[in-house]
Amino acid sequence: MKAPFQFGSLAEKENFIDRIEDRALLKQLLMSGIHVMLISPRRWGKSSLVKAVGEELKAEDKNVRVCYIDAFSISTEVEFYRVFASRVMSCAASRFKKGVEEMKKFLTGAVPQLVIRDKVTEFVTFDLRFQPQEKDKLEILELPEKIAAAKGLRIIVCIDEFQQLANIPQYPDMEGKMRSVWQLQHNVSYCLYGSKRHMMTEIFNDSSKPFYRFGQVIWLKKIEERYWVEFIINAFKRTGKSISSEFAKRICGVTQCHSWYVQQLSFFIWNSTDTEVTEEIFDRSLQRLIDTNAPMFQNDVEQLTASQKAMLRAVNDGRYQFAADETKRLYNMGNANTIARNKRLLQDKDYIEQRGQRFHFVDPIFQLWFNQEYNN
Repeated sequence: MKAPFQFGSLAEKENFIDRIEDRALLKQLLMSGIHVMLISPRRWGKSSLVKAVGEELKAEDKNVRVCYIDAFSISTEVEFYRVFASRVMSCAASRFKKGVEEMKKFLTGAVPQLVIRDKVTEFVTFDLRFQPQEKDKLEILELPEKIAAAKGLRIIVCIDEFQQLANIPQYPDMEGKMRSVWQLQHNVSYCLYGSKRHMMTEIFNDSSKPFYRFGQVIWLKKIEERYWVEFIINAFKRTGKSISSEFAKRICGVTQCHSWYVQQLSFFIWNSTDTEVTEEIFDRSLQRLIDTNAPMFQNDVEQLTASQKAMLRAVNDGRYQFAADETKRLYNMGNANTIARNKRLLQDKDYIEQRGQRFHFVDPIFQLWFNQEYNN
């Protein structure tokens, strides 16, 4: 029997939960030509949301084309322009080989190469062979608008993990070019989303940066408990098993409604249940969730210094006045400069976040693991 819980891939169809208001807002913005910057921690469901919206828009309007680009592994300027051009060409192209000739008129400095991904359906994608000069870069950034205007389309360009582009040495120049070209386009909407909140905030909310007020910034919230509880109970029910609302709520509580962990813990509980969830099954599955993610957590913590681990211990204990004499003495926090540097680094790397005056762990299961390992 196929498990009714999904993690590690995009949530689709019955595995896509709620986001009714988020979907409606995102659709309206993108179809109105308003660019969107979508920000949230990792594995909260940004990519699933964008994909769901893209599929709905294509189903509702045959002239809509949605282009998906994953910037996570893009490490050079040349690679960005090559990937950008090839993905845009692929999403708007015909399914037949003549699409290559049709697209050549839009690019003068690059040589498009046709790649048949499926010999049965003749589904095509494009790759490019070029070393972009200055005029080629602008031409590539103009490509979505040229294609959309020529073919009567609305093109939506979605770039996942957009903040990774900021690690490219030439990014300041790329950033200026992207903003200057994209802001003049009328038939193209951009959805730029990422999980490094401090980097994304710096890119889009810093008035000194080119992308300041480029469009609507959306801080994605967690799916509410009531939607998760209904989903979990129904998922067990349609597979011939039973879970009480109390256990479903406990799943939401221990994971703090973190989308990935709700699905992962629910899967472990479902997989261990023959008929009905018990206390023993819940506890055993929760520990399995912690143990499954432990190698990743251990690897992350091994990269931290002793004073950074000490700050995590302080946060875990509810401390937030890191410079207080008692806190520095109890946790060996280091001097004022070390404390300020560690606080900034741990926030930049999404270990902790500030809510009001206090600090909290971003990852709820990481905190459970950290508590077991370091606060026995």
